[in-house]
Amino acid sequence: MVPAAPVTMVRLGFRQTWIDVAPMDLERTRARFERDHAVVLPGLLEPDVLAFAQRQVELDGFEERVHDQLSSRPVDLRLKPGVASAVFMLLTNDEQFLEFVRRVTGLRDIRSFRGVIHRRVPNAGHDDAWHNDLVDGRLAVLSINLSSEPYDGGVLQIRELPSGRIVYEFANTRPGDAVLFALGDGLQHRVTPPEGRVARTVCAGWFRNQAVRPSVGLADSGY
Repeated sequence: MVPAAPVTMVRLGFRQTWIDVAPMDLERTRARFERDHAVVLPGLLEPDVLAFAQRQVELDGFEERVHDQLSSRPVDLRLKPGVASAVFMLLTNDEQFLEFVRRVTGLRDIRSFRGVIHRRVPNAGHDDAWHNDLVDGRLAVLSINLSSEPYDGGVLQIRELPSGRIVYEFANTRPGDAVLFALGDGLQHRVTPPEGRVARTVCAGWFRNQAVRPSVGLADSGY
């Protein structure tokens, strides 16, 4: 399944958030989200934002993270607090962008985005497990590809419960593109391990029903 929209509708830049979507296209995108539980946002990052992120994450550096809340305790690398995380906090909490997401998802309670930049390296034991993320006011998920080049593997899968039927699969391998996907009691998701030689680096996090200021905390894994 490759449900990518054909054109860029929204783009995050240093100077402004750019949105150009006709009402009919927005309605199609919302219908796709309801049907597939996910939509691809091509070219979400301006080229200069993507280039900055790719440079800055190497300067900020990564540290190992163990997902203790999951029974299999999967491991990956989390970006250390620094410039890149702060910039993405500002970009993703732009009110125009939040309103675009509200309109696509139909979730009017969205008030902020909170995420973490993380990396999974092929053949390093970095893995994921099925989960639903339904804690702390989380309403939907956004994953932005920050990798230096297209990677292999790293397929987002969404399944329905209790059947376990996979209803969505997509490998978001193009740097700067993003996937917006749903959370729900009857849904779980995971990302398959990366393969080949290129690490999978993403900014991934949650649209939440809390204002951005109370949602920022140093004790959490996200900003």
